[in-house]
Amino acid sequence: MQEKLVFDQTLEGLFVRGLDGRVTPTLKLHLREVGVDLDRKLLPAYPFETWCSCVRVAAQTLYAETPQEEAYRELGERMVDGYRGTMMGRALFSVLQLLGPRRVLSRVQQSFRSGNNYTEVRTEDLGPTHLRLWVNEAGPTRYLMQGAILAGMRGCGVQEAQVRVRGFTAEDVTFEVEWREKG
Repeated sequence: MQEKLVFDQTLEGLFVRGLDGRVTPTLKLHLREVGVDLDRKLLPAYPFETWCSCVRVAAQTLYAETPQEEAYRELGERMVDGYRGTMMGRALFSVLQLLGPRRVLSRVQQSFRSGNNYTEVRTEDLGPTHLRLWVNEAGPTRYLMQGAILAGMRGCGVQEAQVRVRGFTAEDVTFEVEWREKG
């Protein structure tokens, strides 16, 4: 089985752009301790375990008084908002805005694969503005994924979207995504 990797633009999206101005010296130190040195050029990719440690450290440092699920969800939103500012993210979101939410969600695997080498997604139609998404995201990062999907919907121009966790195992998560069409 291929090693699960998270690419540098994902870390840049969260830690350099999404958390711009919020990365304290303490957070930088903790990130360095788990394998990411923000004072150096980011490596092309990091092991999934390193990514999970970085997200955990950021959640604990920046959102110490917030429940873990909310902290991860907020980091997921900030990650996508920051990723939209990267060269790859700007190109991706300019295309996604043209597609509309249903087509964007049907292509979410390709979108996430621009940031890692492992994401698998299955979609199931539940209505014209209602889908179920199964994602092979494990552990607490499922809530990061939840925030990322929500921010991704906003990035595509959807103002009213809901992304709810409907179930999970140790290896995957199922979301229900609903939105309201414009007009």
